[in-house]
Amino acid sequence: MSSNKIGIVFFSKCGATKQVAELLAEGVNTQLPDSALLIEVLPSEIIEGRYDNDEKLKLLDSCDAIVFGAPTYMGSPAAQFKSFMDASSDNYCKKLWRNKLAAGFTTGGSLNGEQQQTLLSFFTLACQHGMIWVGLDASRHTDNLGLNRTGSNIGLVSSIDDGQDSVNRNDLLTAQYYGSRIATLVQELVNKS
Repeated sequence: MSSNKIGIVFFSKCGATKQVAELLAEGVNTQLPDSALLIEVLPSEIIEGRYDNDEKLKLLDSCDAIVFGAPTYMGSPAAQFKSFMDASSDNYCKKLWRNKLAAGFTTGGSLNGEQQQTLLSFFTLACQHGMIWVGLDASRHTDNLGLNRTGSNIGLVSSIDDGQDSVNRNDLLTAQYYGSRIATLVQELVNKS
């Protein structure tokens, strides 16, 4: 069994972001069995606008990589996830996430909806923590995998297909691939140091 842990911390209002998080976790676990740690930000953990769950934050302290995930609302991360981001300031001051790998994903109701802005928010958060960002290295324009239909390389952008109740199948397959990529980099970079 692997001692590596990859935290996937996310907020999901209607289940789409959770679906992507679960596929990411599957991808992680194909490379590093039992390494994915799903941590859901729950509305009940937000008190007076601030995320409040020290146990979950401490779980992330022991991870080799942290993946941030949230739906994009009005061109930025959902407020519930932003409250988690703000609450990570104690970890920031103590440099607890410094040199960990970081990655991000977002879901939206449309193909664009300024979802890249949400990923840039996660990238900024990671840089503030001194983390090392892992982009998405697959694109239907650069390889034969047929993944990453949106062409986002900052991280994973996914959306609900028109008239459907679930995330686009290509986005889910890309999530699995991205999780596998993150786990592979943990093996190559973290385990060699």
